[in-house]
Amino acid sequence: MPRILCVANKLLSIRDAIDITDGEGNPAYRGKGQLVFLLSSKWQIYCGDSHVGSIRRRILAWAPTWDISGELGTFAIKRKRFALTRKYYAVGGPAHGATVTGNLWDRKFRVAREGETLAKATGRVLAMRDRHIVEVLGQPELFVVFAMLVLQMDRRDERRKKQMRRER
Repeated sequence: MPRILCVANKLLSIRDAIDITDGEGNPAYRGKGQLVFLLSSKWQIYCGDSHVGSIRRRILAWAPTWDISGELGTFAIKRKRFALTRKYYAVGGPAHGATVTGNLWDRKFRVAREGETLAKATGRVLAMRDRHIVEVLGQPELFVVFAMLVLQMDRRDERRKKQMRRER
């Protein structure tokens, strides 16, 4: 039976936080952001009170890249450049070669490895918080969590860049 996770990105949060709850609304994971350098932030990921990993965006990489370390070892998730829709892929770690693909409007995503679907996600269009419902179909679940957090972080960074351009 698939596990349901809900990824909620607090858009108006003073401190960066992304909460992930299970299908019944109980806390499952939490991502907390902290500014490391001017352009880079590091995220600590927790399952309850246990630290399960960290995510950090590389500065000055040709393709947007996030380095991940934790319970699954060390690996990277990269965003494919010049793609019509969002496409990410894992390099190293337990899900090497896994892909995360989105649709044109960033409302549906699929996490797959070697033809097997690990997770499917759908987003809510009109909500106070940016929210995706994730149906985890395969293991490792923690990889799916990392992938969805990278996706949310990337979307958040793009929104901030657009807002900064408008304010100029």
